Amino acid sequence: MPQCPHCQTEHELGQRYCQVCGSFLLHPETGDTFCPQCGIRVSRRQEFCHECDAPLKGEAAAALAPEEQPEPAGPAAPTPPTAPAKGLQSWVVGLLVAAGVIILLLLILVFTRTEKPAPLTPPPPPKAEAPAPPAAPPAPPAAAPEVQPPSLKEQLQTTLAKMREARLKKDIILLMDCYSRTFPDLDEKRREALKAWENYDYTNMVFTIDEVQPLDADNANATVTWYVDLKNRRTGELISSTQTFKVRFAKELGQWRIRTLEEAE
Repeated sequence: MPQCPHCQTEHELGQRYCQVCGSFLLHPETGDTFCPQCGIRVSRRQEFCHECDAPLKGEAAAALAPEEQPEPAGPAAPTPPTAPAKGLQSWVVGLLVAAGVIILLLLILVFTRTEKPAPLTPPPPPKAEAPAPPAAPPAPPAAAPEVQPPSLKEQLQTTLAKMREARLKKDIILLMDCYSRTFPDLDEKRREALKAWENYDYTNMVFTIDEVQPLDADNANATVTWYVDLKNRRTGELISSTQTFKVRFAKELGQWRIRTLEEAE
């Protein structure tokens, strides 16, 4: 059986994501790409990491190889000992010291007899100190950098990320909060989700969002593609599917929700 290139766990042929580390398993010929935050292998088409939800901004960042550590230098070669200098005879040393003392005394005697005392001069008057320059006024505090609000695409991605979390955790309250109160057949959508959760477990979900088009301040259209991995709870069969939808978003109470959706052809 093939192995995961990230953790070497065996997996079924055709499986999209590793069940242990969550690494993307398909298309290894396109090169390994990794999430810059958690380091798992991901698809180049992903907008968000399916493990830590970090934004990927197009292509995922390639993982960098650790820097090679330089090899320690070998021990320095020992320095050969130097031979001690041969000492002079003690009587020669004594003679040289005595001659030096005599020459020093003669020099002192000559300078003390010929040198005249310098005339006393009054000390110069003290100089007036210059006034200190005035202190410079304190600089005004730097203005705080302006924080840019998130783009429309990033706001819509927040709603889709919450929907992904709700399906993986089978949280029906969180899932219904992603839909508008005016969504057609909202109760039917709730029943479909609960029925699907009885028969299948979502092992992984990844989405991409394209063609974002604002209509006005509270409405927008976008194309959303879901890559879903399911496991049949009764048979254990793994199923992978890809679905693309034309989605209409509406902003309600400060949050973007799905008002309508239809599967793209």
